[in-house]
Amino acid sequence: MPHVKNVFASLSSLKAATRARAQFDDPDRKFDAESVFPPASTRPEPADAINLLLRVLTDAEGTADSERTADGDIFALVHLPADGSGLFILVFNPSTEVESGVSLGTLVDESGWPVYVAVVEEFLGQRVDHVMELDFDALAAIIDRLGPLAVYSSTAFTSGTAEFVSGTNHLTGETARPFATTSAVDDAGQTRTRNQRALLRAVVGALNFGWLAKNPQELVAIFGEVAAGSRTDAGVTTKELAGLSGRLRQVAQTDIITVTVPTTSRREESGAVRVGFDEEAVPALRDALGAGEGAEFVRGIASLGY
Repeated sequence: MPHVKNVFASLSSLKAATRARAQFDDPDRKFDAESVFPPASTRPEPADAINLLLRVLTDAEGTADSERTADGDIFALVHLPADGSGLFILVFNPSTEVESGVSLGTLVDESGWPVYVAVVEEFLGQRVDHVMELDFDALAAIIDRLGPLAVYSSTAFTSGTAEFVSGTNHLTGETARPFATTSAVDDAGQTRTRNQRALLRAVVGALNFGWLAKNPQELVAIFGEVAAGSRTDAGVTTKELAGLSGRLRQVAQTDIITVTVPTTSRREESGAVRVGFDEEAVPALRDALGAGEGAEFVRGIASLGY
């Protein structure tokens, strides 16, 4: 006979799962395709790989959309190759100039999701299948369930009452926001983007998909945070996620790699720093992803500190 506590825990988990499923699949929390994707004629052809484009909103809760800016937000492409050889999280610096000296962040502020999708598809050659917008409060709650999380910072800095050392820091949900959003160095967001990469790397590293599959209460709790704090395109449903979970369980933790998309930077005589995509590394990354050889290339740039 099952233990009474286990029965109640299972019932509680089932109710929580039902609530989270309903919230995640709520049509009011879905973007219209026209509001997030560029015209079909301009896009890469569909492929067997799965690509989800992520934006983590780091503004304070209650900030109006009209007042929101890309500054400090986290931009990343999550790429699952067709052969399941890994899971790659490619983090962008929104200060990267992509067109006539205009940065990715500025373009997103002016034109929203369609231009974000278009830039990623142009430079990486991957068709973006899905998009997700996640409030940082939801990410912070997940961090508190998984953490404290050990992250590395190359620079010591202070933000408000939070102090971070050069070396290993242990983040809670509260300290994760300043760690990921503060410009610790005047370098057009390069250091901040590396800190965001470190944070995402730590979160993903703590999310052991095999373990979560065997611990439904913890899985439901984390999914509940995502459901409460996210908006996606209509194609991202709990049914779709359930089908994807089998593929994710086959990916070894060592094959989940988080890197920054390679950039170069230079300081002008005025003192301003300008950042652009690395003209050699990014086309090579694009080719590797297109040829199904992303695992080797991404692992290689990770070893170089990206």
